[in-house]
Amino acid sequence: MYHFRIEPLNRMLNLYETRMDSLSFNPLQSLIGLSAYLATRREVVLNTWRTACQTDPAFNTTADLSREEFNNKVPFMINEFERRLQQQPLEGDVGLLAEEHGLHRWQKGYALHELLSEVQHLNRILLDEHRQYWLLNPVAYPEPIVQSYEHLAWFTTLCMKGSIEQYTELQRIAASSRAQTLEKTLEELNELMRQRGNLLRTTSHDLRGSFGVIQGSASFLELMDANESERKEMVTMLNRNLTTVRNMVVQLMDLARLEAGQEPVVIKAFNAGELLHSIVTCYQSLAQEKGLVLKSDGPTELMVESDAILMHRIVQNLVLNALKHTDSGWVSVSWSSEDQYRWIISIQDSGPGLPRQQADTLAQVLSPDSESTASTGFANPPANAREATTVLVSRAGQGEGIGLSIVKRLCELLGASLEIETKAGWGTLFRIRMLVHSNDR
Repeated sequence: MYHFRIEPLNRMLNLYETRMDSLSFNPLQSLIGLSAYLATRREVVLNTWRTACQTDPAFNTTADLSREEFNNKVPFMINEFERRLQQQPLEGDVGLLAEEHGLHRWQKGYALHELLSEVQHLNRILLDEHRQYWLLNPVAYPEPIVQSYEHLAWFTTLCMKGSIEQYTELQRIAASSRAQTLEKTLEELNELMRQRGNLLRTTSHDLRGSFGVIQGSASFLELMDANESERKEMVTMLNRNLTTVRNMVVQLMDLARLEAGQEPVVIKAFNAGELLHSIVTCYQSLAQEKGLVLKSDGPTELMVESDAILMHRIVQNLVLNALKHTDSGWVSVSWSSEDQYRWIISIQDSGPGLPRQQADTLAQVLSPDSESTASTGFANPPANAREATTVLVSRAGQGEGIGLSIVKRLCELLGASLEIETKAGWGTLFRIRMLVHSNDR
């Protein structure tokens, strides 16, 4: 009698069935299923990613971003990952998208460690989603699982490489820019020191000239044979030069105090419209003496928070400057609200304007803001801007360079910007952009 052994026969049958199953099994179908699963989990992935970053103590920036800003290029990157799982042609470059994402994070003020942590959180969440899918959809063969993790590794590498390389390049560019800025700042500082020396030399020359006139007038008064009209003329000249000398000395003291940082700033709420109306009213008599029209235009009530005394000094100096150098026509003082953060004061005259000549002490200090729009239609390109700001050269005889330097310093104390528009034969416009709340600077 023959005895058959069943066990080897069963083993052969199982092996045959396994080989037949492997021939009919298609790993791509499993990867397509994974892609569809990730597509339905997209919102969960993005929300979980944002929550992970928000709760990470290493992050300081995420909370300030909207949902769209936070997601940025990541949804497009995940789209390409899903196409790769389906073996479809890619529509975008994941590496390039990652670079754009790194640029966005740089612009939003991310630190490098924040960017690294953000990418790591995203990759960890996608890895968890892979695990959940394969637990819910087990397969008899490892090929699709291995391939899915290879695709994830590809995606992770491009995300990290693109974002970090872009961020590193931006850091290098920023470092180079800081070095150039520092070098330029040193050059400007040296130039300002030279200009300051020129200003003090010019002022010293003016003071010596005024003292010479004073001394000559005093000596003439001592002459016994001088008649009364000549004495009166000398007394008038003496008083005028004494006033000029006093003003110049006071301005020099003010400038020295400002440069030493000894000018106190007291921020309080006050009605700027009322203050400006009072300043214009105060100088109406001086304008009438010169035959000028002095006008004020602006709301009677404009509540701001600033230093009223310093603002008074700024406007007073510019109004006096306009009245002094305008022989005929008008001087206009206007003010208005620009937006919720700033308001504007403008002092415009119909004087001779500023002539073209070599720039001096205030050549760079009063250059127009590159973002401002010239109301006069004069664009003030760099060459004209330097011409427009050459105030000291044409007006140094009365110490105007010091006065305008003081105005600029006072504006800086209040967080205000000072701009100028001018044209020879047309007139000059000074524009001051003041903060509504100086404490916000």
